[in-house]
Amino acid sequence: MPLNTIIPIGSDGFYHPASESEVISLVKYAYDNNLQIRCRGASHSIARAIYTDPGPGELPVPDKVSEENPPKGPNLNLIFDNLMSLTWIDNEKGIIEVDAGIHLGYDPMDPTGASTLANSLLYQTFLKGWTLSDLGGITHQTVSGFLSTGSAGGTTMYTIEENLLAFRVIDGQGNAEWVEKDSDLFNALGVSLGLLGVIVKVRMQLVPFFNIYGQQITTKTTYEECPIDLFGDGNSTKPNYQQYLEKTPYSRMLWWPQKGVDRVVMWQAIRGINPPVFYPAPYEEFADTNLLTQIEQLGASVMFTTLGNNGFLKTWKKLQPSFKAFYNSIKSGILAVLLTVILYILLFPITLFFSIFKGVLWLLFPTIINLLQPLTKDGKAMLFMDYMWRSLPMDNEAGDILMGTEFTELWIPIEKTKEVMNLLKGFFEQDGRKATGTYSTEIYAGKASNFWLSPSYNRDVIRVDVFWYASNEGNPSVKGGFYEQYWELFEKNNIPFRLHWGKFAPSYDYKHWAEYLRSQTPKWDDFLMLRQQRDPKNIFFTDYFKLRFLGEK
Repeated sequence: MPLNTIIPIGSDGFYHPASESEVISLVKYAYDNNLQIRCRGASHSIARAIYTDPGPGELPVPDKVSEENPPKGPNLNLIFDNLMSLTWIDNEKGIIEVDAGIHLGYDPMDPTGASTLANSLLYQTFLKGWTLSDLGGITHQTVSGFLSTGSAGGTTMYTIEENLLAFRVIDGQGNAEWVEKDSDLFNALGVSLGLLGVIVKVRMQLVPFFNIYGQQITTKTTYEECPIDLFGDGNSTKPNYQQYLEKTPYSRMLWWPQKGVDRVVMWQAIRGINPPVFYPAPYEEFADTNLLTQIEQLGASVMFTTLGNNGFLKTWKKLQPSFKAFYNSIKSGILAVLLTVILYILLFPITLFFSIFKGVLWLLFPTIINLLQPLTKDGKAMLFMDYMWRSLPMDNEAGDILMGTEFTELWIPIEKTKEVMNLLKGFFEQDGRKATGTYSTEIYAGKASNFWLSPSYNRDVIRVDVFWYASNEGNPSVKGGFYEQYWELFEKNNIPFRLHWGKFAPSYDYKHWAEYLRSQTPKWDDFLMLRQQRDPKNIFFTDYFKLRFLGEK
């Protein structure tokens, strides 16, 4: 197929199709010329899971999240900033069709600038009294990216899966079709990582809009101080953690296990009606003004970057994007310049001192965390009530640069909750800072799924989401990296787990880990057989996914 039959590549290295026919032409071009083709959402997954392989002699795709630039070379990387429409099929029943590129909410890091609150799925449906059943911790993602990686919120009661009716998908030869709910192909497509074709539209059945009402408290982890029996069986007045996860509509817990800190931040919410007169009190993860929130996040960035790197020059260089992000977050141009310059000057000697005397910063670490996340006093829980689209995604305020966070996320059968919590507790106590790192660990639940590759396929799960500050030195997924100890801890203790597809997976012993995850995923072989049928020339199947599924390129 001649090159002039497809749209030209953009100056940013992406193709920007504006119609299904243009996507089909790009897929057929890749098929005819033995090239790869992949589609970018909001780049919240590991970059290697998003993009094509680079061309010969080009730089490899980095092993990190929030990578905006596609690799160089002849392969085709698409971005759907021109495919973001929402169409009402049935206003009375809340049925819509959305283009794959529509964002759930506003994406402040959208490199095209196309994303706004007004054109987001959640805001458009909110205005007509409808919404989705569940959301994750942020809503920057595109609909197709959120679904294709199996992302989910913290609940065993609800799932976005119940909102899905059909996918419009283009296979590896350029054939387009609607795939309806409850078919095998639908359940394979639900979490398919872009390997079964390009999803260009999704048909959804929404639920009536609801508000959320909730609270957040910070407590010690001990039985005496925590309202949940985190490590035991519970009793008539204090539930164990599994019971809590199963009976709380929406929840998540951040566990700071470091010595001298040891506390959990417990966020929980329920659904409520939308009364005629409603004055929202949104959830506030940081300070109650944008300026203080950005200063707080910049300070956290300095602390985590200093602790996670060796040497002042390296640390200070890595902090430059944080200063830029801080500047861009302040609305007033003059104020932004003034504040950024002042903080730049003030933080230079502070960073220099703590880079040289890092032990002092470690001594201060418990005090700093206590200031940022103080224990809740009796009767002083943080209360919030808000529109679900704004406060159910409780991490939307966290900046992708200032609080740049990477993850590995283990999905474990929920009946293993007590065993998981005690294993982690013993691990943190025995191995100390090597095990805890400098960040928190997020723990929450997930509802059983019918989707073949969902980490919660056929079972409710407890999810252990191990945080890694993105500016830290080193790669946490390699042999000897920070995450190896977690993966091997659970495997050696015979606690079965599956991994979130958009987050870090082992970058070593590929054969072993492919076989392990295959043993944990009943539909693994069925998915691969279907993948081969739908993509005979492997135009979607990059080296990264060959390593994940086959253990070799």
